[in-house]
Amino acid sequence: MDVMTVTLNPSLDREIVINNFKIGEMFRISNSSQALVEPGGKGINVSRMLSKLGVENMALGFLGGFIGRVFLEKLLEDKNITSNFIFVEEETRENTAILDLENHTITQINTIGPKIDAVDLEHFIQRYENSLSIVNNVLISGSVPPGVPDDIYANLFKLAKNKGLITYLEANGKHFNEAIEKSCPDVVRVDLRREKKYFDTDLKTLDDYIYAAEDIIKHGAKLSILSYHVEGDVIATNNGVWIFTVEEKVDRAHLFGTGDAFMTGIIYYILKNDFNAFEAAKFGMTTALAKVHHVEKYIENINEINKYFDYFSIKKVK
Repeated sequence: MDVMTVTLNPSLDREIVINNFKIGEMFRISNSSQALVEPGGKGINVSRMLSKLGVENMALGFLGGFIGRVFLEKLLEDKNITSNFIFVEEETRENTAILDLENHTITQINTIGPKIDAVDLEHFIQRYENSLSIVNNVLISGSVPPGVPDDIYANLFKLAKNKGLITYLEANGKHFNEAIEKSCPDVVRVDLRREKKYFDTDLKTLDDYIYAAEDIIKHGAKLSILSYHVEGDVIATNNGVWIFTVEEKVDRAHLFGTGDAFMTGIIYYILKNDFNAFEAAKFGMTTALAKVHHVEKYIENINEINKYFDYFSIKKVK
């Protein structure tokens, strides 16, 4: 098994397509394909996309209650994913995304997740550490549930790096900051969905994004990625900084899960090739573009990804 994904705060995701969605009105869903229920959370999304590409992987995290049981039942339908969850008392969170394809918008309603006590956290860390011996790549991403300390990601990455594993992070917030400062992973993608901020810096200008991308490299990463508006991404390696700009109009209603697709592509490239940070970023961008052509968090196969290599331009900015 090549990859382990860690999603401390997974969710059961409901994706509902409602065209011309308006607050305060009632809508009836008549087509079942427009109301999906599936396991979610950033690391889980990567596990499922990697599975579509034929990569066996292990998913770790916390699950709880009725929602947790539904989550696990649906996840186990995927034969390429080995589940390795700690069960807790409180309910797994349930998130709802309303996709309006007419107005090209996404409305998201997310819950906070179960409170994790010290015993469950210790049990998880033991299971995580034991699992490191059977993988070569570790992705940790997303939010953390209540009760989990801010340094959890830093501690988990330290354990993985001590084993010589390739490490990946996609998150933001205090637990992200601790990881960057204390045990920076090899690949870092900043999650900018809720706020355009890196540590205490508001990301407004291109120079702000370049600063953040370079700062992550200075902390020890080999590759950093920040989404820059809707049109593209700022990419940094030890050899410079680039902007990848999409050459087609991107439907905002299709952006749900594109960051996870980007990380999926990077991991897949590194699994199949040497660690070339710039080439991995290009393949990640291509994978994200393949996902953009689906409403759901979905990649068809490697052939679909290969269609989109000419759909973005590359400009070195530093």
